[in-house]
Amino acid sequence: MKNKLHENQLRLLRHLARFQLLSYSDCLELLDTEGTKDRAALSYAFRPLTKNKYISKQRDGGVSILARGRALFPETEPLISTGGGAAERRRVMEVSRMAALMERNGVPVVGEPIDTEQPHFIPSACWRKIVPGILSTTRFAGMLITEKDRIAVYDIGDGRMEWQGRAEGSLFHPRYGTYEVQATGMLLICQDGVRNCVAEQIIRYTMWQRRQLLRDRQPSQRERPVRWSRAPIRLRKLYGRVYLTTPARFRQDLDRIRSLPGEIQVQCGDGILLRDPPQGDYERDHYRGFVCYAADLLKYVYFFSAVRALMRLLDDPNTPSPSLRYEIYIQGEDEKLLALYPDCLDLEGLNIYVYQPKEDPAGH
Repeated sequence: MKNKLHENQLRLLRHLARFQLLSYSDCLELLDTEGTKDRAALSYAFRPLTKNKYISKQRDGGVSILARGRALFPETEPLISTGGGAAERRRVMEVSRMAALMERNGVPVVGEPIDTEQPHFIPSACWRKIVPGILSTTRFAGMLITEKDRIAVYDIGDGRMEWQGRAEGSLFHPRYGTYEVQATGMLLICQDGVRNCVAEQIIRYTMWQRRQLLRDRQPSQRERPVRWSRAPIRLRKLYGRVYLTTPARFRQDLDRIRSLPGEIQVQCGDGILLRDPPQGDYERDHYRGFVCYAADLLKYVYFFSAVRALMRLLDDPNTPSPSLRYEIYIQGEDEKLLALYPDCLDLEGLNIYVYQPKEDPAGH
């Protein structure tokens, strides 16, 4: 029976056997193994699967696998389950979409941590079984495990979502004295084409309430659900690192995230690595540096806050003028983020370094 189906059709059925649901548009993207973007042609590859009762398309745009499709993969166990109403179905489709994105970029999706240095992704439902006490209102899609980090992944669409700061914070609490399952950062994945707008929105909201959000106090661990409230995405020091990417940029940005520790060490040189993120990544020759090799939105908030604090000291006639200055390394596509607060660019002695594309023989 499998011989009658094309490889891309089997790929879609295998995905649905593991993740239960996927939106119709995401199904077409998963079928597009050649990268043609021809939705009409892809719909012709999709149609036989519904006609022959391998899958079913529902009114809400979701696609689920039927018994005939599941029979093609008898040894494949579902990683997540479906149930509940429309909101639960949308949630499952979000997780399924993120899983498809991971595997399309060479990141395997598994049900538990595996002993490997290669990145792998654990869906949120599986992570909840591993780590008890995560609040029910958290919106993370799963945990991206790298060599040293556990990065909570979020599908934020156009950036407008109900952000539950205290619920998401439950991922960052040590559990029963162990830090091995504590999240160390976040990866926000937004739609292609809106990255800069989303980055600006998140940074501005966070800067507006930074005194509360960036304080050092750790929240107490809670086991019961917190109240539901409508709020934009705002960052907290608790989150550690908050990277922003899009589906089209995911592979490149993941490489940058994994290379970041080495890049910080290179820029630090013979300086001193700092252990307090709001102060920068390193200190060398009266300069503190922020290395934004990967788009860490929280690091931009730290940079703006640190520069403004220094400028207040320099403007205060009653305070001895400090010799401390700041420098920042950024990617070319993020230059507009520095323009969010142009007053910070007026700091005397500020150094801004922009990474050049790899094809540039001059390097960076």
